[in-house]
Amino acid sequence: MSFFGFVIILVLISTAVKVLDRRRLRDGVRGDYMRVDTEELHRLQETLGDLSGRVERLEQERDFYKDLLEPLPERPRLSASNPDGSE
Repeated sequence: MSFFGFVIILVLISTAVKVLDRRRLRDGVRGDYMRVDTEELHRLQETLGDLSGRVERLEQERDFYKDLLEPLPERPRLSASNPDGSE
C-alpha cells in the first residue's frame, strides 16, 4: 500500500467515526455502545463504496500524471552516414 493510500484510508476511518459519534450524540444515545439500524448500515456501505471508487480513480490519475512527468528513456541515436562511405 502506498503512502497516499494509507492516508486516504485513515481519513475515511476518522470521518466515519466522527459521523457516527455526532449521530450518537445528536440522538441522545448514551452508553458504551450505540444501536445502528440496517438502513443506516446500508447507507454507510454505499458511502464507503463510493469513496473507495473515488480513491481508486484518484490513484489512477496520480499514476497517469506521474508517468507523464517521468523522463523518457534514452534511445540510441542514429548517426547519419556520409554518402562516400567514410565516417
